Amino acid sequence: MKKYFERFFQTIVRPEYQVVMLLITTSIVLLLGGRALYRFRPLEQQPELFSITPAKMRKWAGDPVTVTVGLYVSSWHQFEMVENEFVFDGVVWFQFDPALIALETIGKFSFQKGELLQKSEPNTKLIDGKLFAEYKIRLRFSTILNHSFFPLDDHHIYITLVNTYVTPSEVIFKSFKSDFELSSGIHIPAWNQIDKAVMTGYAKELFDKFDERKSIRYPEVVLGLDFTRSGISLLLLIFLPVFLIFFLSLFWFTFKPEQSGPIMALTTGAITSLIGYRFVIQNMSPKVGYFLLSDHLFTFFLALAFISFVFALFLVNRGSMSPALVIARGIIFITFHVLFMCIWYYLLFIWK
Repeated sequence: MKKYFERFFQTIVRPEYQVVMLLITTSIVLLLGGRALYRFRPLEQQPELFSITPAKMRKWAGDPVTVTVGLYVSSWHQFEMVENEFVFDGVVWFQFDPALIALETIGKFSFQKGELLQKSEPNTKLIDGKLFAEYKIRLRFSTILNHSFFPLDDHHIYITLVNTYVTPSEVIFKSFKSDFELSSGIHIPAWNQIDKAVMTGYAKELFDKFDERKSIRYPEVVLGLDFTRSGISLLLLIFLPVFLIFFLSLFWFTFKPEQSGPIMALTTGAITSLIGYRFVIQNMSPKVGYFLLSDHLFTFFLALAFISFVFALFLVNRGSMSPALVIARGIIFITFHVLFMCIWYYLLFIWK
């Protein structure tokens, strides 16, 4: 039995069998990666929004005016998910009873985490006895993004419209999904917009967390857009070189310990190449303070490359192979492949 295991593990590290193992691992990795691409998994949290209920209205003792709000996005001037910088042209519109609230008050709207670069004078007309006012705008805004799954990340982008000059007891914003539209001619490279959402309510800011009377409230509309990555070019650009650098370096297992030159060249080359390519990955990655999916995979491969180097150094210093080392070498080789597939599955489908 010992002879059988020795022959098996001696054979498994031969170049032709390493190629077979590499093809099997690559196929499984691509299959799992393809499944992950079709999963919509954003991690962003919806901005805090409080619902307006009849009980709250009675408490506030107000008689609010209902104002319908809508947004039409005509074009994106800037759509930088990594830098969290967005600029678009569009139209914000309101429909309300002019006898109950002034147009000047409605026009004091603003956007949280946003800056109005341009804002036209209102274009107004009467529709069904109500005033319809539209403002052409150019908005620059940012949002809270979570890039943990980069470069397999999907995102919720939130645009929050508020009017801090009125309270919910004076004005209630009403909006529906149909009131939030994007031009059909919009094309965003590398991203697909798959859904949208509209939520209304009010925001509250506390000046003293121990005394709710020291606070302000104002009506709010949260407009959400769902984006998923299109294509696999970035995925291949980040992961494929790291994958190939490490697994091609494992061909040192085919050499005898006496052949120290090729062994040390492959193992040390893998470590230096991985560290060098880390700077390339860093330039493409979002600048955040937490580990990304790409960081976890890079750290994993770097750790395996270091283990491979230490084992190779041990064999070179020993100068010969024993039956136990033959078996150990084969087990390490197979373990590297199996461990990578397990870690890949864990990061894609279990880790959050």
